[in-house]
Amino acid sequence: MLIDITMANFRSIKDPQTISFVALKDKRMDQTKIQLVSDKLKVLRTASVIGPNGVGKSTVVRALEAVKGIVMADSSDENPLKRILAGSLFAYSDVKNQPAEFTVRFLLREYVSEEEPEVVATYSVKADLDHIWEESLYYNFGTSRKLMFDRVASASLSDEVSYKVRWGKLYRGDKKRNEKAVDCRHSFIKNAADKGGDTCSEVYDWFENVLDILPMGVGSSSEKYVAAMLNAHPAWKEQLINFFWSMDVTDIRDIRVGSNKDGKFVQSNDGDMVFFVHTNTKAAMFSPYGKESLSLKRLSLLALAFFEAFTKAKVLVVDDYGMFLHPEVLIYLTSVFTNGCKRASQLIAVDCNPTLLEDGLLRRDGIYFAEKDSIGSTVYYPLSNFRIGPSGKTRAMYESGAFGALPITSEFRFVNEEA
Repeated sequence: MLIDITMANFRSIKDPQTISFVALKDKRMDQTKIQLVSDKLKVLRTASVIGPNGVGKSTVVRALEAVKGIVMADSSDENPLKRILAGSLFAYSDVKNQPAEFTVRFLLREYVSEEEPEVVATYSVKADLDHIWEESLYYNFGTSRKLMFDRVASASLSDEVSYKVRWGKLYRGDKKRNEKAVDCRHSFIKNAADKGGDTCSEVYDWFENVLDILPMGVGSSSEKYVAAMLNAHPAWKEQLINFFWSMDVTDIRDIRVGSNKDGKFVQSNDGDMVFFVHTNTKAAMFSPYGKESLSLKRLSLLALAFFEAFTKAKVLVVDDYGMFLHPEVLIYLTSVFTNGCKRASQLIAVDCNPTLLEDGLLRRDGIYFAEKDSIGSTVYYPLSNFRIGPSGKTRAMYESGAFGALPITSEFRFVNEEA
């Protein structure tokens, strides 16, 4: 589970902004929407970032993508930083092209006993287009914070960057050899994980297998995702059909996965093509995934991601969460995750749709607003900062301007100067 993320000097964010997913100690809020990690740590199962278009809501998603990209970049990629951070450094800094800074805290191991408490990892990285200037990893064993490693670039008059590295006593893995093997454009995590280091391997595994930033659900990548999931879990075809039926999409009776063989669709267990079989009282129609409605493709992707989160720990990050979806479906979809997830999984939804503010859908501490300040920098703040009476209607209050983060519209008229 994601505990919090802090971002600075990245895209629309200048000064450090933190979004926390730690539940407030308030028994008046719904306790079924939190994960009890330990007596002292409760984490939100569902959370959202809401605000008008163009204010930087998606910057949270892009930040998580950037950190994941830096951690997982292969050594064969000569300069992954230029690919990952190109065009992303904050445009209005007093000094241009200052490094972006990220800190991500996440649940690495669940609580077992007092002797084996939960482990929360804190990974920080500071980088620009050519250098990782700082990188560190700390573990919290319960309330005890321990250094695993940190490396900081030393000031040098030459183009060559050297690092001062510190190691924690609990770090597990080759130290000196790995330290010298990592250049200034790659993460130490990836290199040490490739060499079999236990500490970095489990952190790398979290980024690779737990942090799941979903594609939009309308392109070829989403079809491959759906095909791969159904190939890995054949029983989920029936689950997906039942999911459609639960939302009154009742004409889909079968889903087939296969590949193109000499211009013909052939069912297989390793194909990357998906066909939906629609039926009515008289006939059946085979419809390729690419020809389906945008909403059906979106629902397929979200449903299968949910199913996986129901069976293993996942952090699902969804940009434009309500895209192509009816408001009632959006409410229903969120309740499906909340009620169906029994694992330490999490849904983080980013959207401009005020439907997510329906009373009872999300906890107040799980709703963050995004807006821009006087210099055009994004700021985030939680709904829990505001006092709402017992009879208050959150969505109506938001739409009346009580919390800010609303679009300001003005009159526009097109003038045809070419006439």
